[in-house]
Amino acid sequence: MMDAWEAKDRDTIDQLTHKEFVMRSHAQNMEFSKEEWMGFIGNTPKTEKFRIIYENDDIVVCHQFMEFESGDKEAVMMVFEIKDGQVSSMETGATPMPS
Repeated sequence: MMDAWEAKDRDTIDQLTHKEFVMRSHAQNMEFSKEEWMGFIGNTPKTEKFRIIYENDDIVVCHQFMEFESGDKEAVMMVFEIKDGQVSSMETGATPMPS
């Protein structure tokens, strides 16, 4: 999924995400539908040090650092739930990092 996201590969992302996909951002206190979330493709902050902490057939837990155009940085934890072999939901939690 992350390789497709970095490559801005909309077709692959569409195939990997469930039609009922929901993205929940706890930092922004918002939810996004699959279409809204896919609208972010190509408009996301710089990411680095992506790693998978845990995965099985039902869940994937990841961590990465993000740097925004403003120079602000965050450590971001992501949890992906898997349903029918596709990502059905994504939740993120972010911690601001010192500049």
